[in-house]
Amino acid sequence: MQLGYFMVLLIAASFFISIWMFLFNRADIDPLFWNLLLAWIPIGFACAAHWILTTPRSVQGRGLIACIFGTGWLFFFPNTVYILTDFLHLSDLNFYLSEPEDTIGSGNASTPYAMDGQSWNSFFTTAFTAGIGLAISVLSLYIMHFNVRNYFHTVTGWLFVLMAQVLCGIGVFLGRFIRFNSWDILSEPLTILTVTVESIDRFMIYFTGGFTLIGMFSYLFFYTATQFTKSK
Repeated sequence: MQLGYFMVLLIAASFFISIWMFLFNRADIDPLFWNLLLAWIPIGFACAAHWILTTPRSVQGRGLIACIFGTGWLFFFPNTVYILTDFLHLSDLNFYLSEPEDTIGSGNASTPYAMDGQSWNSFFTTAFTAGIGLAISVLSLYIMHFNVRNYFHTVTGWLFVLMAQVLCGIGVFLGRFIRFNSWDILSEPLTILTVTVESIDRFMIYFTGGFTLIGMFSYLFFYTATQFTKSK
């Protein structure tokens, strides 16, 4: 896997948006910057698991250590796409005019949209950060998929991808609506399991399904692109 370029781009993009938030969007630093840091954790676990499984060095308990890193990846994986839900914080910003204004050079045309720099700055910051999170999602899943497929079977690998996306959707639901954190799975595993079962209803299935589809199609686009590049 030649993923070095992707990692460099992700690091550069994360550095850029962090500086952008500090200089131009201080109000959004705390939640978005924290969410971006959390989004990087699963790719660290994925790289660690990959190294353990592929290093030529002799490692005792190689499979067990890889499973531990893989479990850590799964616990934190929902943080990568959780940032997409931060768009809801834009609902209170000023994107609309109280009365439509005439546009320049468009005859009698008018626009209901406000040219408010701070509001659009928040939009661009959230969109950029969410894009980075989604990119981290597909890259870390690609690394895990690669190893599962190699050690088991192609079908098993794709079942793993589907399972990861469904669990990711459930994780985003629990984080956004129930307000659980990734580390709560260690301190309150039974509580999380109980609350998850009790929360199953039409909306949870709808919400989880939506994030599952977003995650699956995003990953399929990325996977197809990597396979097309290999065939060249």
